[in-house]
Parts: sequence; C-alpha cells; structure tokens
Amino acid sequence: MKKLENKYLKIANECAEASGIIIKKYFRKKIKIETKSDNSPVTKADKESEKIIRDIIIKKSPECGFYGEESGKFNTDNEYVWVVDPLDGTKGFVTGKPLFGTLIGLMKNNTPYIGVLNQPILKERWVGIANKLAKYNNSKVRSRKIKKLKGSKMYATSPMMFSGKNQRIYKSVRSKIGETLFGADCYAHGLMALGFVDVLLEANLKPYDYIASAAIISGAGGKMTDWKGDDLNLYSDGRIVAAGDPKIHEQLLKIIQKVK
Repeated sequence: MKKLENKYLKIANECAEASGIIIKKYFRKKIKIETKSDNSPVTKADKESEKIIRDIIIKKSPECGFYGEESGKFNTDNEYVWVVDPLDGTKGFVTGKPLFGTLIGLMKNNTPYIGVLNQPILKERWVGIANKLAKYNNSKVRSRKIKKLKGSKMYATSPMMFSGKNQRIYKSVRSKIGETLFGADCYAHGLMALGFVDVLLEANLKPYDYIASAAIISGAGGKMTDWKGDDLNLYSDGRIVAAGDPKIHEQLLKIIQKVK
C-alpha cells in the first residue's frame, strides 16, 4: 500500500512540475480568453496544462480514471480516479493576480485520498494525504485550532456564488464570524492548511474544485465536507464548508442546518 501511495504522490508532483512550466509561460502575457458554456473563462494555459497532466496520468497510471475540468472524464467508476483543475482561478490569472492554483486530486473508492495544490508563480506547493499528512514545500503543516467562531478568518470565492437559501446560510455564518474575505480561489484552501484561514464556505463548486483540497485540509488536521456534513465525492452538490478546527466545523454545520 505504501509503495502505491508513493507512486501516486510521485505522479502528482510530476504533473505539478510539468503544468507549472506551461502556466508560467503564459502568466502576465497577452493571451486569448475564450468563454465556456457556463460563462467562465478559459485560456491556452488551462487547456495545455490539463493536456500535459492528462498525458502523464494516462502513461504512468493507466489503471486510474480521470476527471478534468477542460477535457472531460473517463473510467470514473474505477477504484482510483484523478480529479484535476489545471488552473483554479482563471479569472484572477488573466488579470495578473498570482492567487490561482493547479489542483491535482486522487480519489480512492470515491473518497478524497491524495491532493496537490501547486502555485508555480510563488513557488508554493501543498501536498496532502487525507487524514494523515499535509506538507507545504516539503515541511509538515497543521491547521489552526481556535476557541470561538467570532473573529475567525473566513474566505469564500465570491459573494455572488450565494443566492436564495444559500445566501441566507452565508449571511447567517458570516454574522457569527464578523468578516469574510473573497477572491483567493483554491489559494485560500492552502492558507487553511497553513493555519492562517479558519473557515471556508463555498457554493456551486465542481469536484475538480474541492477533491484535492479536501485531502490537503484533512491531512493538516482540518475538516472539509458538504453542508450536510457528509464526506465529499464526485457527486457532492458543490456546497462546501471547511474548518481548520474540526470542533468549529461542528458549530458551522449547526448554524447551516438552522437556516430555513
């Protein structure tokens, strides 16, 4: 088992290295921005970095399935499935903001298992094994324990992702905390593993937005689930709550479940 784990960690890091070279080539350069069917932007950096990740995975781990944001999926019922967002935070990337990341996740039996979050511009990399270990640039890291929600640090990708009941839930959680910061995409997930962010609240995410992060955050001692408290998988509804302190995560679930 350890041998297989090491194999997959090596593949994930190789994917991070290869995709990082491509992303750095396009960062803060004039680049064509296309609009996808869901109105989100996509560039050559997204497409080319996912292609090289997919090619490495097919060559080095043909037994695994694959789910990528840009190129689709295959064999997602396999025991092991790679889940990849080549450039999480494309909107920030095209404005020259270096707070995006490449997310390379591996699921085992539809459960987050290994995660890599790579930020090639800042030369930062998080690697996590779910519920076991998280490293930042090869040093072990732990999330932060806090005594109360009030005054804790919360991130969400954007306030516009919350509508209807989801918006009421966001406002209820925010009222217990006091402040929310926005616009860091998956980079905020890495900051939670480092102990600088206490709470994450997200809606409308796709599997490639959260599988790698779930492994990293749980590896650092935190907890990331859906809003019902269920473990994340390929079929979760995209509403995500995470806390660096599992006790705080329990409090968040109670707040969420009280909202009508």
